[in-house]
Parts: sequence; C-alpha cells; structure tokens
Amino acid sequence: MAPLFPPLRPNFDAALRDVGAKDASLRAAAAERLGDPPGDRVAEARAALHPLLDDRSAAVCAQVMTSLARTKDGAALDRILARFEDGDPTVRQVALIAAAELGDRRALPALVEALSSERPEVRFQAVASIAQLAPDEAAAPLAARIHDPDPEVRAHLADALGALEDPRAAGALKALLDDAVPAVAEGAAIGLARLGDGAGVAQLVRALGDRERCMEAAWALGEVGATEAIEPLATLAASFLKPLAFKAAAGAALVRLGDPRGVPALRAVLTALRSDARSYAVELVGELGEAALAPELARLAKRPRGVDPVVLAEALARLAPESDAAYAGLRTLAMRDDEAGERARELLDEA
Repeated sequence: MAPLFPPLRPNFDAALRDVGAKDASLRAAAAERLGDPPGDRVAEARAALHPLLDDRSAAVCAQVMTSLARTKDGAALDRILARFEDGDPTVRQVALIAAAELGDRRALPALVEALSSERPEVRFQAVASIAQLAPDEAAAPLAARIHDPDPEVRAHLADALGALEDPRAAGALKALLDDAVPAVAEGAAIGLARLGDGAGVAQLVRALGDRERCMEAAWALGEVGATEAIEPLATLAASFLKPLAFKAAAGAALVRLGDPRGVPALRAVLTALRSDARSYAVELVGELGEAALAPELARLAKRPRGVDPVVLAEALARLAPESDAAYAGLRTLAMRDDEAGERARELLDEA
C-alpha cells in the first residue's frame, strides 16, 4: 500500500543523507533527487547512487537506474544490463529504458540479445530501446524479429521500423502488411507511407475506421497520393458522428489529393460550435498553404474560440504571402500583449 503522505522531494544534501534511510520511500525520493544534481556535484550524486543498485526494494533500484541514466553515468552500464532479466518486471523494464537513455552504444549488443528473450514484455521494450539508442543501425536487428510470436511485439516492431524512416526497413514493413493482426499491418502501411511507398493503401483505408490510427492513416493516404482512397476519405470528412479531428485529417488528405470537398470539410471544423479540434485544423490549413481558408483564420485572430493563438499566428504567416486576409489577421494578433502577440510581431518582421 502506498503511503498516504509520500515524502517531499529532498534538497540535494538531504538526498545524499537519505540514501541510507531505513524507509524505502525515503531512499527512492533521494535517488530521484540525485538524478538532477547541481552541475558541480554530479560525481557525488553518482557515488551515492551506485550502492543502491543492489537495493532490496525494486522501486528504489528502478529509480536509481533512472537517475544514473539521467546523469549519463556510463560506469553503471554493465550493472544495468545485468537487470534485463531481473525477477521484478518493473526493474526489467526500467533497465531496458535506462540502457537506451544512457546513450552508450556499448549497450546495443545486449539490447539486440534481449529481442530473443522468452518474456514478450522484454522484447517489446527492447524494440523501443534499440530504435532510440541506435536509429541508424536499428533496421536490421528489428527486421529480423518480424515473425515474433507475440502480436503486440510485432505491432510495436511495425511502428518502430516505420518511425526510423530508413529505406532499409521497407522490405520488413512490406512483409508485415500481410500480418493477420490489423494493428501490425496498419502500422506497417503507415511506416511505408513515411518512405513514400503506397504499397499499404488497402490497409490504410481500413485504418480510417480505427480510432487509434485514423488520423495517421488519413495523413498517409494523402502522403502517397492514394486517389483510390478519395471516397472513403470524403465519407469520413462528411460524417456527422465522427470526431472533429478525424474529419479535419480527412479534409486535409482530400486537399492534398486535389479533391474539392477537402476545403469545405476543413472549414466545417474551423467554424464548428465545438472547439476541440480547431487548433489542429488551423495547423493543417497552414501546412497545406490553403489560402481559401484565410478568411476563417483571420476571423479567429479577432476571437480565437479555443485556438492556440501561437499556432494561429504560425498558420497565418504561411498564408500571408498569398492572402491579404491572412496578413490582416496576423496584424490583429500582433496587437496582443502576450506570447502570441510577440510571435506575430516576429513573423511580420520576417515577412
């Protein structure tokens, strides 16, 4: 049971003292504080943390590894690697995360070996850690695991391989398109779209119905110029029941695909009673350079109605060279006495 009143974060000197406390919660709080030492006391922090790597409390041990990673203590690497198959699941996960956070490529062989662990959660975290630590070398070891028996690991592999944006991962991603698990195939299709490859259009169209993937899928369909997806995108953009963010993403994809229904779809989100996706729609309009929607953005400059005014300023600045309305909206924002006003004035000076 967690304490009703957890200890307050100690100051640095108190943390040096509390590493020897009997109470595990005090030791954990001390370890957390020592992960953020004053610049001239890093060596003291590391020296105090090292003995706690063998602490009897899993929570303390996990926090110590996190803090040592934050201080980039390469001397702790071997002991962290030794915890990849620890008996405590939290310690295992944190060890894999800390190995990547250290930024020491000597950890790469051990992380690659962890991809063959009997524990799927170890393999899952090893995927993320390899991609973080060595993105330029990750494609080959990750591609070798595309037949992992655990569907969550395969889905994570698809996402990680796609995020690398490495052409060497294309073959593995195409192989994953045929996976029976939709999350795997859809993740692979999105990854291929990042490489400009439209081999996964069918999977992307299917992903338009997935709440977790819809917005990425719409972007990807626009990215690969999938004109065969225009009607599914138009249906999504016009849907009364779908979230506004989904409709905005579909509208943006339609604009990119040259379909005239895209602009009205974005306009509907910009002028909707609800404001939950308005900033997103404004950002999309700016990215697209869609000057036809500049009047709507200029009106928002007078009354943002839930829009982040800094995002609005950036979008208006992109449209201003082609639109007097956008330029006027940017000047309206420049009259504000806040961060958005300052940013608008900077953008006007750059114009």
